[in-house]
Amino acid sequence: MPNDDDYTDVVIQVQAKHPALTQFGFGGSGDIRPEAVKLCAEWLLKHDALDRRKTINEHISSYSWKHVVERHYDSYIAEGEFICAALYLGYKMKKRKSNAWFNIREYDKTSPK
Repeated sequence: MPNDDDYTDVVIQVQAKHPALTQFGFGGSGDIRPEAVKLCAEWLLKHDALDRRKTINEHISSYSWKHVVERHYDSYIAEGEFICAALYLGYKMKKRKSNAWFNIREYDKTSPK
């Protein structure tokens, strides 16, 4: 995982592949904050071994996952920042309008592991 300074490069790298990705999802507005992408990446990596599945999970969107990360860190996370971290870490994505679904296993979202 990159150090703190490298997350700006992570955002640039992901947005080069997904130019419509902004702080608030696809087609929204606002700059993605590298420090928030770092928190999302840390949370995803912590849960990766148990939570990555073969197929896209369409039961919980990026908007819902960003709330899980917010509760875990007690810090605001924008939807696009969660999407950016998941894409950077190589999760499979299915996009619909401004939201995305990923191959992340669903569990009790109110009490993350």
